Amino acid sequence: MEHSFLQSHEWERLQEALGRKAWRVGRHLVIRHDLSRGFNYLYAPHLIGADGGFWDGVRMIARDERSLFLKVEPKGPIDELVAGVAGWRSSHSLQPQKTVIIDLTKSEEGLLSAMHQKMRYNIRLAERHGVSVVRGNPENAKYLANTFWDLLMETSERDVFHLHPKPYYEKLLTVGGDASLNKIYCAEYRGTVLAAALVNFYEKTATYLHGASTIIHKEVMAPHYLHWRIMQDAKKMGMTAYDLWGIDEERWPGVTRFKMGFGGTVVEYPRAVDMVFRPGWYAAYTTMRKIF
Repeated sequence: MEHSFLQSHEWERLQEALGRKAWRVGRHLVIRHDLSRGFNYLYAPHLIGADGGFWDGVRMIARDERSLFLKVEPKGPIDELVAGVAGWRSSHSLQPQKTVIIDLTKSEEGLLSAMHQKMRYNIRLAERHGVSVVRGNPENAKYLANTFWDLLMETSERDVFHLHPKPYYEKLLTVGGDASLNKIYCAEYRGTVLAAALVNFYEKTATYLHGASTIIHKEVMAPHYLHWRIMQDAKKMGMTAYDLWGIDEERWPGVTRFKMGFGGTVVEYPRAVDMVFRPGWYAAYTTMRKIF
């Protein structure tokens, strides 16, 4: 199973740039997340194949940091991951549990034929309207980053979802310098950016991390064409999969329908689990989460 970008060294550097402590326990990334009143927990996203040495190492970190628990989001079967390890509680996930992954080893004709008919129509409509897509580079990076932020704010107000602070997105794009694994793509029409996407390229998978769009010129279907061009670009870069990163029919019905329209395979990861180190404080923490 391919490792996740959430376990990459660049993701580790991002966490440190955000002011979080991070460790490598063996080859696995563990991140400290601070809570109120001086408390904290440890977090291991998309963990695969941890062994006894990992759990012993995490316990030592938790002891030194006085962490309440370790949150693990498995990428593979949970039973294999935590076999023989005590103290687990089922928990909430920070990352999306369900996603759509598109097989980029298919030909472009095969990718189009796997899409919903309406999606193919909208992509061709955008082409006829002359929508173009540009990828960020050192010369246009600042302009595209500011444009992306403006679109994010418009989209969050329209669709009512939470944004990270602007520096978070800036660090996503600058960690790693010109060799950053994260790139911005923008769809333009008549000189105006209508849609943008922030995409991560790690190993053989391109992952759509964040996106935004405007309601201006909705008729030219810029977001549909944007993702088609990202898929084409990812194929040229040798990527074998495009992960649309998060669907939920109840919480995000519109976004889910949009992503499902590209075809692909629905993948569901196991629910997160917490390895509890301080049971009394953990009980207080979970109670407060339910209240607030």
